[in-house]
Amino acid sequence: MSGRQRSGSSTADQRPVKVTCFLPGFNAGETTRGIELCRGLVTEAQERNRQVAVRLAYSTSRFDYEAQIVASGFVAHRLPLHLDEAMVAGIMTADHHAAELVSDLGKARQFIQALIDDIVTSRPDLVLFGFVPPAGIAAQILRVPAVLYLPFPAYRSWVSRHFLRDVPDDLDNAILSAAPPALRQLLASAVSVGMFTKGIFKQQTFAAAGRQLGWQVASPDLFAMFASPLQLVTDLPAFYEGQDIGPDTRITGPVFSAPPEVDIDPEIHRMFSPGPRNRVYVSMGSSGEKPYLLAAIQALAAMPVRAVVVAAPRICSVEEVRASMPIPPHILLTDSFVPAHQVNAMADAAVIHGGQGTVQTAASSGTPIVGVGMQAEQSTNLDNVVRRGAAIRIPKRLWNPDTIRRATRQVLELPSFQENAARLSREYAAIDGRREAARAIWDFLEK
Repeated sequence: MSGRQRSGSSTADQRPVKVTCFLPGFNAGETTRGIELCRGLVTEAQERNRQVAVRLAYSTSRFDYEAQIVASGFVAHRLPLHLDEAMVAGIMTADHHAAELVSDLGKARQFIQALIDDIVTSRPDLVLFGFVPPAGIAAQILRVPAVLYLPFPAYRSWVSRHFLRDVPDDLDNAILSAAPPALRQLLASAVSVGMFTKGIFKQQTFAAAGRQLGWQVASPDLFAMFASPLQLVTDLPAFYEGQDIGPDTRITGPVFSAPPEVDIDPEIHRMFSPGPRNRVYVSMGSSGEKPYLLAAIQALAAMPVRAVVVAAPRICSVEEVRASMPIPPHILLTDSFVPAHQVNAMADAAVIHGGQGTVQTAASSGTPIVGVGMQAEQSTNLDNVVRRGAAIRIPKRLWNPDTIRRATRQVLELPSFQENAARLSREYAAIDGRREAARAIWDFLEK
């Protein structure tokens, strides 16, 4: 897919700008967010009488989102990086526990080398990447311009002050739950500073592999891997008012999967057709965990609602769900890729994990949320909506059928949740995050 050349453009504009977007194909949020950003680049190219050749390069795995990449119409390229299920599970677990994503030096070197080879072969004018540390290292080694997109600012000062809005679930307990909010926030800030010494922000194995391949930086950590002259945060600007996000960071507005003209499964239409019972959408994305999905299903099985539940194959297959409990007729299970922005718009509530894309598709639809964060960033995504009165976040240790039922009843029965969710939806509608991100990237390219 590329922007078409319009008459009147200069000779210098005749050559298409080549963009390679590196994606972790096993992660739905990262993959679909990259697709949306690339769609924005094409649209903005047409507005500027420019041409752009976009290429999406991705690691493969047993369960990946290659079909969504292909369906987007872009040139898709499989990297020589196939991740087995043990590798993917290790990355997901590390992400949830703020640990190193990869601990094997040989694997880390293989990751980076594959991206270096791809850049050398494809010779892009720009590398676009999200939470893919090896992409930042490879682009820096080859001195290729790069633009980063993330759910939060990769800026030390911001992380130390604002990354955590509350005590992390892993440290929370009954005593801290009763502590005043100011004390909890003080502890959260202390933990944020301490996270600089943890695996998630150090990434020592990737750093060592990068140094072996010629990466030379003074402080080889995650911030250095993400260092780029333009860093996009794909979130609502209002969440960052008054915060120091860094000189190279731009808050673009929400960017989430919104593929055009997607047909919704007739069974979903049937389950969510108008009727007396409330409708609840359930999803743990591609980064949730099986026990949390099963607890949500158990909660809704005993409620007078109608539910559509997405059981992502990597998390828990439909067969596993059915083997673990009886599924009543008012719950529809599906393992298909669902256009969440459309299905959320049909629902009265969403029971979800805290992945940015999953939260944004619910919030943009005006759907109140009951959520659980798999890690700190996901908890913060939910807390932003909680502060707007449109969500309830349940700590991981308290995520069970009883608490889920109580929270779901609250967001369905209290008018304030519906009203606040509708208000937040209007904020989302007022900004085109995909277009703002594309404009920022093109401004950077044209400088």
